[in-house]
Amino acid sequence: MPLEACGLKLAAPRLRLSLCLSLCLLLSACSQLRRVSPADALSDEDRLNYLVLAAIAPDAAQQYASAGSATSRADFLDWFWNNPPPGLPSLPASFYRERALQARSYFGATDLLNDDRVLTYIRHGPARREQYETRLIDTETSRTFINPAEIWSYDSLGRQFDFVRTGTAFKIVGESRYGPRAVMPALEPAVFVRSAPELRSDTRPLGLEVSLDRLGQHGDSVEVELAFGIPLRTILAEFQPRSQPLIYVTIELTPRAKGAPRQKSSWLTCAMPPDTTAVNFAVGREVFDLPADIYTFSVAAVTADGQVASRKVRELNLIDYARRNQPVSDVLFYSLVDSASQGSQFDRRDWSRVIPLAVPRVRSGQSFYLLYEIYHLNQDSTGSHSAQVNYELVQSETREKAVLPAPRRYVTGMGATGVAVERVHTMDLKPGPYLLISRVRDLADASHPVDHASVTAEFEILPRR
Repeated sequence: MPLEACGLKLAAPRLRLSLCLSLCLLLSACSQLRRVSPADALSDEDRLNYLVLAAIAPDAAQQYASAGSATSRADFLDWFWNNPPPGLPSLPASFYRERALQARSYFGATDLLNDDRVLTYIRHGPARREQYETRLIDTETSRTFINPAEIWSYDSLGRQFDFVRTGTAFKIVGESRYGPRAVMPALEPAVFVRSAPELRSDTRPLGLEVSLDRLGQHGDSVEVELAFGIPLRTILAEFQPRSQPLIYVTIELTPRAKGAPRQKSSWLTCAMPPDTTAVNFAVGREVFDLPADIYTFSVAAVTADGQVASRKVRELNLIDYARRNQPVSDVLFYSLVDSASQGSQFDRRDWSRVIPLAVPRVRSGQSFYLLYEIYHLNQDSTGSHSAQVNYELVQSETREKAVLPAPRRYVTGMGATGVAVERVHTMDLKPGPYLLISRVRDLADASHPVDHASVTAEFEILPRR
């Protein structure tokens, strides 16, 4: 959330004292930036009406603001409420007016007409709010000013909004969904009886992606999660919106030293048209419990007509992983981790739904989840563990520190194994590759907390569409 428009990145520590005055002046200048609104010339009453319309019907708000007289605006308002647009909740104008008055009181002191929190409050009502204040991030070579931010969650709607202050107003920089109403594009089993399709000589690439991650050890075996995905743009390009995509997927795993190869083949489909606003892939997930060995995984996918196909081969070493008796698992990336349900393939023992990201890559403004397991934690007299997890985010190319809204979490529960889950808000971070560093401290003995482990994860932020 750097305030780049104001240039508040100080190049060297030795210049900080001499630049303090410049910093203050720049902050003051930024606080005065304000965008002119179509409703600036309206009366206080008409501004309230404009804000209501802007929150629920933006086109109508523009017509209202451009009306030539108070009488014309009143006539337009009467017409609007007598002819509400399709899909608008059947609530009276007085209900929205009351919300507008509240929003003006809570958020309108600085820039009423341009603050996205005002419109969000009018449309959706009070939210569960997390607020993050202005702060400075110091590195060895720079000091970066961080804008205030807020995260609003509506659990009943399953929607979350990320706001960052730019100039005088808070603007929405990210929006995501969760809960029962959020259904991520998935490769689900299809009721289709047919043998494997034959590949055509002019086969086009399907764009299949695969990830493999190692989790907990169970005796001499290791839990392995396989995630695979097909780009939604490929699915939309190859299938008509009303047709049912049929994709034949074969998973083969071959141990190097012992045991017989395994194979699983099935027809999969994806609901059409898929939702392309939240993720870029339709995904599937498989979990295996495998004896410690070195494995070759092969995943192949082909459309029913044999014209579009891809195959990915990965090797996975479980021998070294088991031998080292890892303090933490691999880091798994998910588009969604919550208590809703979406098919048995996405079930996890401690969560109802985990939807994997086939590739750790999201668009600016989107949020995603990190999950990893922590092993061998100390336990107190009741058998409970307690750990502190500190997160640090670094831009891989520039080595600059970035900002996470919540850089510290606590992991508690029963037994010696904990699960760290973090929702990463990309907010207004620049596109590019990032490294997330997580450090774990075991707090079971509060008087002598010990450093337990550290783990890193790489991901990429793509530009907004």
